[in-house]
Amino acid sequence: EGLFEGSKSRDSGVVDEEVLKFEGEDRYEAVNSMNVEFTRQDWSDALPIYPPTREAVDALIAGTSLSGDDLVCDMPPGFGLATVKQIAINSAMAGAKPEHMPIIMAAVKCLSETGGSGGKSLLMSTSPHAPMLMVNGPMAKKVGLNGKSALGPGRDNAINIVIGRAFYLCLKNIGMWYPNKMDMDTIGTTRKFVLCVAENEDASPWPSFAEDRGFSADQSTVSIFITDGELDVQDQGNTTADGLLKTLAYGITFGNRYMAKRQAGQRLVFMPPDVAGPVGAEGWSKQDAKDFMHKHAYGSLGKFIQFMPIDDARVVEDWYWLRDKTEEERLEISTPLFSGGDNIDIVVVGADRAKTLIFPSDPSVVTIGIDQYI
Repeated sequence: EGLFEGSKSRDSGVVDEEVLKFEGEDRYEAVNSMNVEFTRQDWSDALPIYPPTREAVDALIAGTSLSGDDLVCDMPPGFGLATVKQIAINSAMAGAKPEHMPIIMAAVKCLSETGGSGGKSLLMSTSPHAPMLMVNGPMAKKVGLNGKSALGPGRDNAINIVIGRAFYLCLKNIGMWYPNKMDMDTIGTTRKFVLCVAENEDASPWPSFAEDRGFSADQSTVSIFITDGELDVQDQGNTTADGLLKTLAYGITFGNRYMAKRQAGQRLVFMPPDVAGPVGAEGWSKQDAKDFMHKHAYGSLGKFIQFMPIDDARVVEDWYWLRDKTEEERLEISTPLFSGGDNIDIVVVGADRAKTLIFPSDPSVVTIGIDQYI
């Protein structure tokens, strides 16, 4: 017997108190039947889920200081009501534990504060935008989140995967982020199996990302970045701050939104200890590193704008002067990719290898505290 309190179907949008029952010759067959039906209704991620039984849901609710009927927020893009109980139901499907609930609830609340209308336009974009969760503070260690090789499958990332998956199922079934309904992505991305990482604070030469945003080291936080692609930038030859950061500055020039936004958006840099360590050891602050990358992230304006015709209606007036230039003249003009170092976010994540992961991202990153939900 299983409990699933939510929409009867992905099309109805009706929230009720129905208890769904699945039967079989044994528990395995009953759970298999549930999985077939939940996949058919598009309530799952098409991977096997755990039965959200009343007992499992009640145990998760007990992992927070709030009651099941308390409202955390309305959740974009469909703005369903994210009560503690609804969050617990979807978290139970992902196999979450009671100690994970404060992080998941904070992440749900965090998304509702992301950008305009909780990042609705990004979530509903035809481009492969996807949330990325990042946890700082004591809670990350307490629950066992991995901040080293943090984005892959396997035992080391079990908690990362469970929390990210619970968040995704909330986003889907409470926020109504259904493919071809409110998620209009043209092709899709595996990043929509939402990723959760911890910052590798112990290996960082700098204050944490959360401390940069005004939180203390003993506060636990969750941040949400909206990512739009990724690139591995390798550097196993340089050992100086100057050399390592020049390599990254070149790497962050991939992908852009130049003509419509006057600049190329944002970059999220997951910098491993083997890059962050040497940079910090030379006395560079995180802001120094960001400003240096901004200064050296430049290239051909003509190349940066080739993805959009100059006469496109989305081109802002700042670029109209280029209409009088030939393609050859545009290619010869050099320009910085960003307006400043604050267009780059640095988070120390990774194992001890000089392989940096870079994501085009949106500047509407939000960080909120987790402790209020414990």
